[in-house]
Amino acid sequence: MSPTAGRYVVPAPPRTTDAMSDFKHRLHHLLATRSLDTRGPFKLASGDVSSYYFDGKMTEVSPEGAYLIGEVIRDYTADIEFAAVGGLEAGAIPLTTAAVIAYYRTGRQIEGFWVRDAVKSHGTRKLIEGALKPGSRVVIVDDVVTRGESALKAIRAVREKGCEVARVLALVDRLKGARDLYAREGIEDYQTVFTVEDFGVATDVVPGPAEIAAR
Repeated sequence: MSPTAGRYVVPAPPRTTDAMSDFKHRLHHLLATRSLDTRGPFKLASGDVSSYYFDGKMTEVSPEGAYLIGEVIRDYTADIEFAAVGGLEAGAIPLTTAAVIAYYRTGRQIEGFWVRDAVKSHGTRKLIEGALKPGSRVVIVDDVVTRGESALKAIRAVREKGCEVARVLALVDRLKGARDLYAREGIEDYQTVFTVEDFGVATDVVPGPAEIAAR
């Protein structure tokens, strides 16, 4: 449908050259039709302003979306040894849940965890929720990354617990510097299921009001 016909737009076909799995194709379609909105501008968590927005939660909490995300994360991590998967609240929570269920269905026990944006002021006052053991090899997941700061908080939190980051995996990379940020942090294995180019949208970020006023 067109942008004027409803909330979502149908993008151009993905421009990736790899042989996408059926799960990946279906996930791409869901993200395109449920999560992508090109009727910006939108202010992002990074502080940037963009002409488009990925509302990942709209896909992540749908029945098919949750199933597909779990299978795709499993596909993208089954080749490495690790004990736990998780990331920063709140984007990583549905991804983590989907992933551990997908692994459980195949007989592999993978723990899930998530990192709070700030330590709780009550109860156990945990920063990391879940049974994450010190020294574990972990996979950090995130739904949509722009500059990469959200996943970086999770990376630093698990490292403080003595864990090793085996891989960082994003569903969608907006191609605004996350890979370089992770490389500076010593992350050698960063993978992304999709980039914004797979959805036919530009990588440019629209200048914010302050930037426009300064011109």
